[in-house]
Amino acid sequence: MLNMLTKWSGLALLWMFAVLPHVCLRSLANLSAWITWHVNGRLRRVTERNLEISFPDLSKEARTRFARKSLQELCLGILEMGRIWLWRPERLLKNVTRVVGKEHLDAALANANGTLVLVPHLGSWEIAYYYLAKRYPLTTMFQESKSTTFSDFVYRARQRCGVKLVSTGRGGLRTLLKSLKAGEIISLLPDQVPQRDSGIFAPFFGEPTLTMTLATNLLHRTNARALCGYCKRTSDGNYEIVFLPPDAAIYDPDCATAVAGLNKSIERCVMDCPEQYQWQYKRFKFLPGLVKRDYMGDDNDQSKQLRHRRA
Repeated sequence: MLNMLTKWSGLALLWMFAVLPHVCLRSLANLSAWITWHVNGRLRRVTERNLEISFPDLSKEARTRFARKSLQELCLGILEMGRIWLWRPERLLKNVTRVVGKEHLDAALANANGTLVLVPHLGSWEIAYYYLAKRYPLTTMFQESKSTTFSDFVYRARQRCGVKLVSTGRGGLRTLLKSLKAGEIISLLPDQVPQRDSGIFAPFFGEPTLTMTLATNLLHRTNARALCGYCKRTSDGNYEIVFLPPDAAIYDPDCATAVAGLNKSIERCVMDCPEQYQWQYKRFKFLPGLVKRDYMGDDNDQSKQLRHRRA
């Protein structure tokens, strides 16, 4: 009974958020961010630590403004999930008022070996998936959450837009390779922390960061073309899809060089609308040597050592 009540209350909230106008969502997001900031819990502290690592030259005051704006965008992104998961795809995509860099997408699609679109956790990134899936065959990976009910709901929401979802295991990898060899599009979230044996350290905002090798391996095995894509929110409550060519190093035969090129490509996307990046994610979870970073503690010795090493 409790699980059923939780399920229906969650759906009711999503429907409520789906029907609210943008100005109401933005106000709720700002209020939620204000509360989150003053609670001083995990989200605020991870955000501040990530910004300290990535932008060490910013003043404390500038980083505070950055962090508070980032939390506002995070809260808005959460509230937007009602629209993204419940609106008809055609209605949702009407809010995409501009597409920048479509010529880069067209050039990548002209390659017979398939296209790998790198979609970082930036802006309303799921809408970028929907934009692609309504126009082209698109395959991407799907990792189930601990809640089966939630996973099933999100799975159905994404599938109705035409996205082909595959598991994160070996079977899913085989499907990704098959899709590329058929000349289709696949998409990855390239800024996820990989399993320890599935990544190497490469600079990300100047910091050695455990980074996936999956994208590099797929490009090397198929000669596919890579492309960066994301969806950023605009001030009027609409969206703008952006496509960018990646850093040329992403195609380098040396894995370390290629992975560094991958991170440079993500950085370029992030700096277009840095407050909309998901700085609440523990992207710098591991230090070199696979030592876990102390994100939540008050001890800043690790950060001081990193700044000294960087200098």
